[in-house]
Amino acid sequence: MPLITLARSDGDQHRYSVTDRDSYSGVTAFWQDTQGAKRQEVQVGEADNSKQLRPTYASEADTLDATQAEWRRIQRGEAEFELTLAQGRADMLPQLPLAVRGFKPEIDATPWLVTEVSHSLNDSGFGTSIRCEVSGAQN
Repeated sequence: MPLITLARSDGDQHRYSVTDRDSYSGVTAFWQDTQGAKRQEVQVGEADNSKQLRPTYASEADTLDATQAEWRRIQRGEAEFELTLAQGRADMLPQLPLAVRGFKPEIDATPWLVTEVSHSLNDSGFGTSIRCEVSGAQN
């Protein structure tokens, strides 16, 4: 997909956040074993300082899928960037590579991948908001 470049002047507002990838050492979730009538635990990563998922899942497979997905998301989510565009852009789609300029040097230097796009049409006109993560981050 083609690289899209946006300037700071293209946006109305933005949010940049950096997470400490080492803040969690793993993910824990539970599932209800109906045959044994026991709540079972699934752990991905290390148990000390692990993030606990709230839902109780129906099966071990569902629980394992959820914990692995959350662990990959944590590992991937070293930085996030959100931008509300001043004018909507219908060409913005998830999985587009994105470059930005005119922000802080660490934001401009980061290769971004658009993960979520929200288009709106209201009294103010056509609007687009995007959420991005670091492109090429290891899973």
